[in-house]
Amino acid sequence: MKGIFDKMKKNKLFIFIIIPVFLCVISSCIYNETGNNVSNDVNNVVTNEITQTVVDYNSNVSIEDLEDAITVTSKMVEPAVIGVTLKKVTTSTLGGKKYTFEDTESIGSGVIYKRIENKNESGALTSYSYYVITNAHVIISEDKKSEHTVYAYLGNYNTEFKAEILGYDEKIDLAVIKFESYYLINPVEFQDVSKLEKGQFVVAVGNPDGYAYYGSVTFGVISNLGRFISFDTDNDGTNDYMGEYIQTDAAINPGNSGGGLFTLDGKLIGINSIKLASETIDNMGFAIPINIVKIAVDEYLEKGLEIVRPRLGVMIVAVRDMTSDFMIQEGITSFPKIYGDEKPYGIYISEFTASGSLVNQGLHEGDIILTFDGVKLYESSQISGFLNSLDEYRIGTVVEISYYCCKTKTVETKQITLQIGE
Repeated sequence: MKGIFDKMKKNKLFIFIIIPVFLCVISSCIYNETGNNVSNDVNNVVTNEITQTVVDYNSNVSIEDLEDAITVTSKMVEPAVIGVTLKKVTTSTLGGKKYTFEDTESIGSGVIYKRIENKNESGALTSYSYYVITNAHVIISEDKKSEHTVYAYLGNYNTEFKAEILGYDEKIDLAVIKFESYYLINPVEFQDVSKLEKGQFVVAVGNPDGYAYYGSVTFGVISNLGRFISFDTDNDGTNDYMGEYIQTDAAINPGNSGGGLFTLDGKLIGINSIKLASETIDNMGFAIPINIVKIAVDEYLEKGLEIVRPRLGVMIVAVRDMTSDFMIQEGITSFPKIYGDEKPYGIYISEFTASGSLVNQGLHEGDIILTFDGVKLYESSQISGFLNSLDEYRIGTVVEISYYCCKTKTVETKQITLQIGE
């Protein structure tokens, strides 16, 4: 599995034993690189003389407090992180009678985000309708020809309920399912991702390797924000989707797909979706940020609407990714003299498709897009991420770009309207 991003359905069982180690380093003084003492007063307030940043180590937070926070968060969100089972339906005839069987094809996780009360004519409560976010690959089989059913599994009650698929999008890898139950479960709350920071503690909850490990909790940090990863979502051999993710070292494994990534106050910040599988890399998991999830769910998937994204309508290569072979093929002998002392950047247009936002807008093959909505472009993933995010850039949005025109040898600006394209 070296170098592959795996979407985490139930696969082979891998057992990892993770032992958190807390290192407490106590010293009578702290030295900077020159050997001079850095102030360390009786309150353990350490001032770094280089950055002048003050870090207060005199808080009363103990290891027990941290454990309590993780325990409370786990108990609070665990009921809302359920199992999602995909079953294949088969029929057989025995003794002249027709029988229907449902065999479990895969197991994943899901997060309840909404609850609606169902009442009878007299106003008495009869049941609850629950809306669940999960991954599209959890509820959509690769076997498109066979019939399948989806079930919501409540491990705390060891029971399952047949679920209805309201909508899904295989590119962003999200789906919404709905089921009814008489059990009372509190939905999760969402956290504003703009308030997240790298290094912040997080908890992942899900069902790694199936229901034998239902409701597993792992603890870690946000390794980074705004990671972009590309996928071939239509299996044609070419990556056609670039998505944005939160990277975490909280262990997530096959079966965790569709589970939640939470802050220590129990707020949902992402839907666990993929992990980097490698013989030499551990604990690189990725979750779809909740801001993207919320837009997809509220505006499209819950309503059963197809997500339509804008496209530029061009084949592009980042200037910094150009190889010598590519430059020879394109007839490029040097970069334009527009960068000054800065390393060349931008996105090179190698070919136009039949339709898209940049088609018939006066640009040419060989032009270099330098900025998109004021943002300098260093990687092609930046534009793909913008167009796939569902956030600021949608069909009809007007965006200003600057580009180097290979015909006039000048830098020009243009306003384009984002459109559907190939």
